[in-house]
Amino acid sequence: MRLSRTLWTSLLLLSAPAREPVELDFSLLAGFDYVEGMRLPPDIMRHDEAKVIVSGFMRAESTIDPATGEEVEFFMLVNDGCGCEGTPKMNEIVFCAMPEGKTTELQPGIVKVTGKFFAGELKEDGVVIALYTLDVDDIEATQHNG
Repeated sequence: MRLSRTLWTSLLLLSAPAREPVELDFSLLAGFDYVEGMRLPPDIMRHDEAKVIVSGFMRAESTIDPATGEEVEFFMLVNDGCGCEGTPKMNEIVFCAMPEGKTTELQPGIVKVTGKFFAGELKEDGVVIALYTLDVDDIEATQHNG
């Protein structure tokens, strides 16, 4: 008896072990000239809704004084190649959300953020506000500024 291709694929997916997070870097995420309305590259879209690790600098979405130790529910992870200076391009930012009811302090230097990644234009009032978002599972400090 032959199994249908759909049934066979479903059985393989059910029996497959949980995948480790895939490491995404900004050379991939920012490696193209973004134009509003464009289709994002397939190498990025194949990670949509996958568990990933992305490294970069943490920035607050709004102005806060980092010296106060204020914690945030949402933050931007910015391309570590930009040295945390200037205004990053839309495809050089991953907008991160902590789990409901959780907050985090902004950490200096480069951090690794693990979570579920979403790729695609996110619009608010008809304006693209994000290309990449991530539901945070874990944040790991990797390097501190001297």
